[in-house]
Amino acid sequence: MKIQKRRKNNWARRLAALALALLTAICCAFPAAASEGFAFGWDSDDNTDGPHCKSILMLNLDTDTVVYSHNPDERLPMASMTKIMSYIVAYEAIPDIENTIITVPQSVVDDLEGTGSSLADVVVGEQLTGLQLLWMMMVPSGNDAALTLAEYVDSLYASGQVTPPGQAAPEGEGAQAPASAQAASIEGGLETAPLSQEGDGEEDGGPGQDGESGPEEFTGDAAGYTPDSYFVQRMNAKAEELGCRNTHFTNPHGLHNPEHYSTARDMVTIAKYAMTLPNFTEITGSAAYVKPATNMSDEEVTFTNTNKLLLNYPDEYGNTYYYQSATGIKTGSHDQAGWCVAASCTAYGYTYVVAALGDMEGYEMGIHREMLDVRSLFRWAVTSLEKKTVAVQGEVLSAVDLEYAFQKDQLLLAAGKSASVMLPESVNASSILITVDKPESVQAPVRKGEQVGTATLSYANEVIATVPLVAAESVARSDLIAGWEQGKSLLSSPWFLVVLFVILALVIVYLILVVMYRRKQRLLRRVRKFRDM
Repeated sequence: MKIQKRRKNNWARRLAALALALLTAICCAFPAAASEGFAFGWDSDDNTDGPHCKSILMLNLDTDTVVYSHNPDERLPMASMTKIMSYIVAYEAIPDIENTIITVPQSVVDDLEGTGSSLADVVVGEQLTGLQLLWMMMVPSGNDAALTLAEYVDSLYASGQVTPPGQAAPEGEGAQAPASAQAASIEGGLETAPLSQEGDGEEDGGPGQDGESGPEEFTGDAAGYTPDSYFVQRMNAKAEELGCRNTHFTNPHGLHNPEHYSTARDMVTIAKYAMTLPNFTEITGSAAYVKPATNMSDEEVTFTNTNKLLLNYPDEYGNTYYYQSATGIKTGSHDQAGWCVAASCTAYGYTYVVAALGDMEGYEMGIHREMLDVRSLFRWAVTSLEKKTVAVQGEVLSAVDLEYAFQKDQLLLAAGKSASVMLPESVNASSILITVDKPESVQAPVRKGEQVGTATLSYANEVIATVPLVAAESVARSDLIAGWEQGKSLLSSPWFLVVLFVILALVIVYLILVVMYRRKQRLLRRVRKFRDM
């Protein structure tokens, strides 16, 4: 018995090993999935050892074509890139934000105390327009400006002036705003105190300084701002509305929280939407912002943009990251995120947006390698890619079998719309593969322009466009042919043959019974005749 068990175990092991070998061979037989976008070797620029960022996605806005990607769906902290969504929510939630006067509350100082984060040095009791706060949030990356806007929106919600979709505003006198939100609505009489904190990094993000602060690290509930606030709820709702499936916000400024993350793909989606809002591209594309005198200051204050792609001079380390065609958008950094940036450029009639997250080594060295990655991609795209029309509306791409038509057995299928995408200049039409999804046949009548299927166009194993396939002409139905074809179809139908077989069987049984009955009748007549004799 023991010998038999051993033999069985040996056979089991051999079968398992064979199955594993077969599985490995099958997996190796299939090529690895192609990356989204086009190949970029990182060997044609001054950034030969890129990419340095963990996650990158680059989109051409003119054709909505992804032209480069590198781990685009990896969830990572995005630091102050968060403020792109804060801009969206503030702009859409605050009525007449350009002219609305907002007073900086004491709670902003309290919430940011000890974070060592980038500030725009707003002062408690200072009265600023919503538009000024947007400038101060996006150009010097002021966390205090972001928090002031967020708490003002929270106060609007607490007072019933704004409501989220599908949710009623607070009712009754007992509905109180959070302390921070109530403070945001106070218009004066507050203690004057600057928001700059001791312990800021070398790049303090204040007036006249380059870049964001050093670390924006804060490991608790980020800056005391509750993740279930109305403003944050609207941030997450907007992300979901835009189709961002790997993004979650816990605060309006980007200070670290384990549940505060996004991806390169989602940040491109958010930035693309933000670029449609008034003032956004002007603000994020400006190298500097001059804040006018306020009720708390008699002097103008100049802020420099943290986006070094916009600055045509070396930083404190002698490095220049300037790119003349850059048009924005927003940087981010802290110990957990490294360097991050969402950037845009327009050149030769084309506009690109790229998000790059997670340059950790460059952050530790003080070198903005995320800027080098983005600049290299911009230079490559504007010099090596061009818009190509891959499908022309009305162009015949396929045909399908046609039924019930007179003297016509095929219907031509044409592209229902034109499609243009960004492709390498060297690509020609013969390199584009067209895959057609259509039925085996269609029946007349058919109207010209009626959709019959779809055509998927691919290049280098990557889908670049999908267009509807429509009837290239109208075809009338022939009732005579339709009747004949339907009759043939009926005669050849399995069910018809089964029914016919059953009928024939019944007829045969009936005939047999008739024959038997008549034979019996003849026998009975003979018996009667014999009796009569």
